[in-house]
Amino acid sequence: MRKWILLLFLGIAVPVQAQNLDNAIQELTKDVKGEIVSPATTEELQQLFKDADETKVPRIFVDKLPSDFSQKGTGELYMYVIAALILRSNETTIKEKMLLTLLKKKYENKEPWTEVEESFFQHLVEKYDVVINKTTQMKLDQLTIKVDEIVPGLAVAQSVYATNWGQKNMDHPYGQMGWLDENTYAEIPYDSLIKATEAYVKEMNSTNNYWMWRNTRQMAAHKGYLNLLAYNLAGNLQPYRPEDPYYSDTIQKVLINNAPLRKLHTVTFIQ
Repeated sequence: MRKWILLLFLGIAVPVQAQNLDNAIQELTKDVKGEIVSPATTEELQQLFKDADETKVPRIFVDKLPSDFSQKGTGELYMYVIAALILRSNETTIKEKMLLTLLKKKYENKEPWTEVEESFFQHLVEKYDVVINKTTQMKLDQLTIKVDEIVPGLAVAQSVYATNWGQKNMDHPYGQMGWLDENTYAEIPYDSLIKATEAYVKEMNSTNNYWMWRNTRQMAAHKGYLNLLAYNLAGNLQPYRPEDPYYSDTIQKVLINNAPLRKLHTVTFIQ
């Protein structure tokens, strides 16, 4: 019997059977479609994102902002750049989540996994820092909560706050903190926006400090509160900057004071 899964990121329905689930897993390793750019000028960047708004952005991924962005860039343009990068990471996560759902179904039906499926499962366990001394069912349950999309509006709000809408601190665009060495706890520098975004997404989806944050995300998704999700999730962000007791409140205020950020919960790629 065929199992059908709707690949929303492609806009088509694909039959997933035991013999080609392995192929679907292997397809996941391929690069996300899109153009990676490092435009020389803000004018060039504006042209690339000329059709963007709060509901749609082009499939263009900016690795570095142009050197004149702090003089000529706008907050609106920065918002679109970061939103596109978050959607890029979300596409991979969506694929992982759909394949994880199929693996979980097979396990619950007592169907054996193939070697490729077992390897993929172990990859997810490692990638999302799942507790390894648990049963397979408990690992699957943990992954079900951890492997999920990042809300674009929230990520953009955090980046807006960290960089003042792309005007400064672009070597740590999400304000991520960590130990640079055994004596130095500071903002982690990145040499590209893409690397910084991937690290941010991994932190939010894997680090144990954010279990309450992820539970809030899961509950909101189940109950349909997605229009309020960015604001509600911001209320659980204190582990992100424990040295700043007002960090969660600050991000919520950024969302309250900037309506376009709140609209980003529906943003998609321009087809």
